[in-house]
Amino acid sequence: MNDRGNCRTMTVAIRSASVFLIAVLLPAVAFGQMPRDLIEEALDQPIAQLEIKDTPIRDALAKIEQHTGLHFVIDEDVVDLMPYGERTRVSVVIRDMSVRSGLTQVLDGLGLRMFVERGNVLIVPAPVLERLGRRLTIEEVNLLGMLASGPWSQDRFANKKEFRIDPRTKPAESFRQALEQVRAPNGLRQLEAATAALGWVWRPEGMSIVFELPRDEIRRRLDWPLDLTYQREPLDRLLVDLGGHVGVLMKFEPGALQKVSARERNVDLIQRGVSVRQILERICGNTGLRYEIQDDGVQILAPLEDTTGPTAATIQQWVRIEVEIRPGVKMDLFVRQDQLPPEFQAEARKKLNEILYGE
Repeated sequence: MNDRGNCRTMTVAIRSASVFLIAVLLPAVAFGQMPRDLIEEALDQPIAQLEIKDTPIRDALAKIEQHTGLHFVIDEDVVDLMPYGERTRVSVVIRDMSVRSGLTQVLDGLGLRMFVERGNVLIVPAPVLERLGRRLTIEEVNLLGMLASGPWSQDRFANKKEFRIDPRTKPAESFRQALEQVRAPNGLRQLEAATAALGWVWRPEGMSIVFELPRDEIRRRLDWPLDLTYQREPLDRLLVDLGGHVGVLMKFEPGALQKVSARERNVDLIQRGVSVRQILERICGNTGLRYEIQDDGVQILAPLEDTTGPTAATIQQWVRIEVEIRPGVKMDLFVRQDQLPPEFQAEARKKLNEILYGE
């Protein structure tokens, strides 16, 4: 990231409304033995004024621990999703609210959430950060901070919405109506509820709020680059693990894997910087399996029953389309051949037959 050189001076400022509080004191019990109910109760207690300025994220959590007696756990891979990793600095001012309310606003602004497990308060990616699938930029943290700071404002976010949804469905109007039905503590939670009601997903992209359909979100996840190593891994477990790496559910048509030859059911695979889509294409090419992207994940389908050999009509085909989404910025989109207009389908089928058979 080009901005890393400035990480010592950049600050992610998260501020909440002010309050006068009392420190929460928990019994001197080993954290791993602390009852869940006791921690939940502590999170709902008010604390005395707490102010943390320009402090690395782990140190900020440590200071909150000192004031509350709570114990926070945040994994290295979660910290790596912050703009400057361990060096990401936060400023926190919590007043007039419970520990839970204050922390929720802080974490919302970083794309994080918390839950209690085994005597600890775990800090993990919120759904919006899981969908993003990469390190936040400082612009995206600023956008999340705006969304977390108060209710949704049509004026404030009027020029930040980008609908990657068929305009014929009037997505802007649908979003406005869905948002009117939502009651939530801040704009980020309102967005999450409204898009869920519409069957959409959203994510930050720079200073824009991008809306799209679940299938498009899954296609994007399948193109995330990964480094992967498998040795004699059963095919079903490998496919499930692949989906887990990008947060995509892998489903299997009944009996599909039984139609794969025994020698193809255990896989050796070492790949660097390849996408799940590329690996799926390789597996399907070797085994005859097929896959279909659906709203809730990827369905693995049985090989086609065909004794005449492959043709342009039976091979699953994907077409790459290069789209300029803004001046100087291009994106490769992949669509199935059967999603193209009829005249393009015919041309694509003709070209493939020429390649396969010289027709």
